[in-house]
Amino acid sequence: MKSKIILKTQEEKFMRKTALLLTALGIISGAAYAEQPELKVKSVGQYIEIDNTSGAEDIGEKVHFGNKVSLSYGKDWSFGLMARKAWKTDTDDGIHSSGHRLQLDAWKQVNDNLAFGLRYRGQNEFDRYYLRTKYNYGMFSGNIDVAYQSNNAASDHEDAYYVEAIPVAVTVGPVTVGYYVEADTWSVNTKEDGFEHKYRQQLRVGAPLYTGEKLSLGLEYRWQFDTDVEYDKDAPKYKRAYKEENSNTHILYLSGSYALTENLSIDGYYQYDMKEFDAKNGTDKEAGVDDNKYYGEFCIGWTYTF
Repeated sequence: MKSKIILKTQEEKFMRKTALLLTALGIISGAAYAEQPELKVKSVGQYIEIDNTSGAEDIGEKVHFGNKVSLSYGKDWSFGLMARKAWKTDTDDGIHSSGHRLQLDAWKQVNDNLAFGLRYRGQNEFDRYYLRTKYNYGMFSGNIDVAYQSNNAASDHEDAYYVEAIPVAVTVGPVTVGYYVEADTWSVNTKEDGFEHKYRQQLRVGAPLYTGEKLSLGLEYRWQFDTDVEYDKDAPKYKRAYKEENSNTHILYLSGSYALTENLSIDGYYQYDMKEFDAKNGTDKEAGVDDNKYYGEFCIGWTYTF
């Protein structure tokens, strides 16, 4: 009888240990399963952008309609997809197709302050392949995009390198001051006209104008203090006269967002460029007095966040 009681006690202990072990395994496996990264849609949206230069189409030299999707994978990876179509629109000339763009983004968050990314941008004229980085350390922040541009259509140069960056921006209180540079096509091999490169530099100062429960507004002033366009003078068809924006280009950029619900918002911006031009390697006459002196972008869209 005593041996039966001992055996029963041992069996009960074994069952309790087994139950505890199975429970522990269940908790561990559940936690492991819960920590598996998932690809999630973070937001979707659409927008309309109207670009217009003085002297061009009276509605928009380009009217873009775009679709965008933002995704995440785990804690460190994020992705973006944007596809848009453009048209030229004029009350006299009508509506005509003017190209398209497909853009894919991927970001890897290294830590709280640093991220690296890739981007592909494809459109009628070219395909660009980007290496990207961005950082944020206290009052200092910045971003750098470097790309190789493969040209698909007739242009004044062969393939090119492209750089767009805000290497450093400093935020003090509500104000952010940054240095911006864009090397918009640095030619790998010049064509007969001798085009080599063009770039521009800006000083940017921005701050929030208003931040409320639903509405937020921001304003940025951009002073384009330097531009440069270079041609090889020994090229067979060297362009002896061309025009470039001079150091008196001023740009205002107003942005805003309004939360319709907790998940749905309306956002947009308006950019207005006041440009002046100088003739280069030609006459002293100012170029672009009437046409191409002002440029504007207006964009409005919606974003739904999950």
